[in-house]
Order: sequence, then structure tokens, then C-alpha cells
Amino acid sequence: MLENPRTRQLKTVLVWAGLMLFVAVLHLVPSGQILSAVLALLVAYYAARVLFALPERVKVDVRYRPRVSVLVAARNEEAVAAQLVAMLKRLRYADLEVWIADDGSSDRTYARLNEAAQGWPALHLVRRIPGEGPPGKSAVLNELRARATGEILVVFDADATVEPEFLNRTVPYFADPRLGALQVRKQIQNADLNFWTRGQAAEMLLDAFYQEQRQAIGGTAELRGNGQLVRSSALEALGGWNEATVTDDLDLTLQLHLAGWQIRFVSDPCVYEEGVTSFAALWRQRSRWAEGGFQRYLDYAGPLAANRMGTAKTIDQLAFALIQYLMPPAALIDGLFSLPERGVPYLTPVVLVATLLGGCGFYLGQRRFDVPPGRAAREALLGTVYFLHWFAVIVFKLARMALQPKKLVWVKTAHQGDRDVTGSRL
Repeated sequence: MLENPRTRQLKTVLVWAGLMLFVAVLHLVPSGQILSAVLALLVAYYAARVLFALPERVKVDVRYRPRVSVLVAARNEEAVAAQLVAMLKRLRYADLEVWIADDGSSDRTYARLNEAAQGWPALHLVRRIPGEGPPGKSAVLNELRARATGEILVVFDADATVEPEFLNRTVPYFADPRLGALQVRKQIQNADLNFWTRGQAAEMLLDAFYQEQRQAIGGTAELRGNGQLVRSSALEALGGWNEATVTDDLDLTLQLHLAGWQIRFVSDPCVYEEGVTSFAALWRQRSRWAEGGFQRYLDYAGPLAANRMGTAKTIDQLAFALIQYLMPPAALIDGLFSLPERGVPYLTPVVLVATLLGGCGFYLGQRRFDVPPGRAAREALLGTVYFLHWFAVIVFKLARMALQPKKLVWVKTAHQGDRDVTGSRL
């Protein structure tokens, strides 16, 4: 879907206007606090369903072994290029090809990749010249997709690390013809570095917990980019990755669900990746995630409203969008409305329920992956404090989206390459 940036800008303005009108109604009508309490109860009901759902148990046909193509879009990845190739060489899978694109790097990425690939015929390198193709990660992946021959496409970031049996343990899920894509749990490999990487590690467990719980209630498991597997025929039917989005994974998530495909999330095996190490880097990364995540609701509002995914998935996406994207700006507007009244903001119950949902998710996510109770409580508290940055990110990014249209560029996270390349840790 090639949405006009000006159209997205106008839609964002309308969202802000709608939120202002909603908050104004809460403050002007006599039953405003009652309406807020009802909304909080609805969010609490959704939260309870998610928190207490029993995770699904799925059997796979381990005999299913289609041809697999690994795709990696790399740009200025000199620090991790050799480690990436070394990791991919360790993958144990009978029918495998690897495609890596150097997207106009200004460093020695291509040279490092070429050196590491010597003597490995399964690896194919593509060198994109700056200005000769459309920009963005989605465009790079589409170019690789056109060259790949696998029935299953596996997408890794350049800093990814997985165990040698990764493909043998994930590809058999696609024996189910309804499965369009699969996402594995992401794990931060430099989690012990500082507060920000530790917070990201807690966040990944939170995400894994909620992914499993949401799919258990018939909701929408989502793709996370690194460590995702996609059925080639499903992607082909959609016309490939959307080149007009800043988050190819989140956009593809909605496209697949709207087209009737299933997406599955699995916690084991996982993919290791580097966490960003400073608040500035975290802000840039999460700003991109916030924009892409919200952008997809603007782009696919019509099909979502038409319930093309089915009721369970539609309700799940609406609840997720409300909690993660709409509540922060609505709470800000509500706070501003409440200043002259010198009272408690009307949306306080909703904010408290959402915060409790996050805190419980942080704790239960730790416990699900065998973290002892005492440490799980500490990490949940740290994660809850760490995650407060999302409120500011969402408000700032949605305000900026309303004020100026987006110019599409590939803004990537810098990788340091400070992990063990032997794979012995895994």
C-alpha cells in the first residue's frame, strides 16, 4: 500500500482532533467520569483475558523440509559482517541459500562480507549502488526476494545470532498451510551493559509473554523483523514488502492477518541481537517503531473497520492500539483539561489499568522464562520504570506526524559487533 505522506499527515491530525473531542466530552458531560470508568473496565477485561490465558501447545511435522532462503539487508555493518557470515555458515539445514545485500554502505561492509563468504557457494552477495534503487529496507528485501528461490524466507538483521539448529526447529511449523509467517523471541545479548540494555532485555520478555498470550485468545501475533520467517507464496500474493513504510515487519503483520493468513510466535528458539546502549539511540529507534506502528493503523483503517481479520483479531488490535498508541496523547490532553479544574484527570483509571497490565506483564514474562521470583520482581520494577519513555516517544512522534509529512529513509541502528562469534555461548 503506497499511502501518500500528506494523507497520513491529515489522518494523524484527525486522530488528534478526535482525541481532543473525546476528552472534551468526558469533561463536559455529567457522566464523564462514569464513561471513563466503563472504558477502564473494558481495558481491564481485555487485560485479564490476556494475562490468564493458557498458552497454546502446537505440534509440528518435523519431516517438513522445504527450500529456505535467508535474507539480510545490510548497510554500514562492517563491525558485524564477518560475524554474520560465520553464524550463517553454522546453520544446519539441507536445502539452504543465503542472500545478503549491501545497500550502498560507505564503509567496508561489502569487502568484509566478500572475504568471509569465500568458499561458501550457498551465499550470494548483492551490491546496491546508492541512488540506483528505491530507498528503505523493504525495497532491499524485495530485491532479494525476487532473486531467492526458497519456499520459506527467513529475515535476519546483520547483528543476529541464532543456534545452528534454528531452521530445523522453526521451518516445520510451515507444514500448516494456513501459516503465513512465524516470529521467534528476541533476546538482548548485551543485557548486562547498563540500565538501557537491561530494560530492553526485560522488554523482550514482556513482548514474548504478551505475544504468546494474545495468540492464545485468538488475537494477532506480530512480526518483529529480526528472526522472522515468511511463506514466499503469501508474501507474493501481497505484492511483497510495503516500500512506503518505516517498519516493514509491523506493516506485513497487518497485511497477512487481513489476507486471512495466520502468524505464529514461538519463544524457543530465539534470536540474539544487540540492544542500543544510550537513551539517544533508544529514542531514535523507538521513534521509528512508534511511527511505523501507528502508521499501519492509518493505512489499513478501512479493512480493520470492516472486520476483515475476524472479531477476535480485530478486538485484539483495537485494544492494543488503544493502550499503546492512543492512551498516551489522550492522557496528555486530559491532563491539560484538568489543570483549570484542579482535579484528578478523568482518564486516570484507564492509565492505572494499562500501567498495571504492563507491570504484570513484565513480572510474568520474567517468571515464564524461569527467572526466580525475587529477581523477577526487581526486573519488573526496572522494566516498568524503563518503559515510561514510551509515553514521551508516542506523544512526540504523533505530534510530529501531524505537523509534517514523513520523508522515507532507512534509519538503521548502529551495531558494535561485541559478541562471541564462535557460537559457543549458544
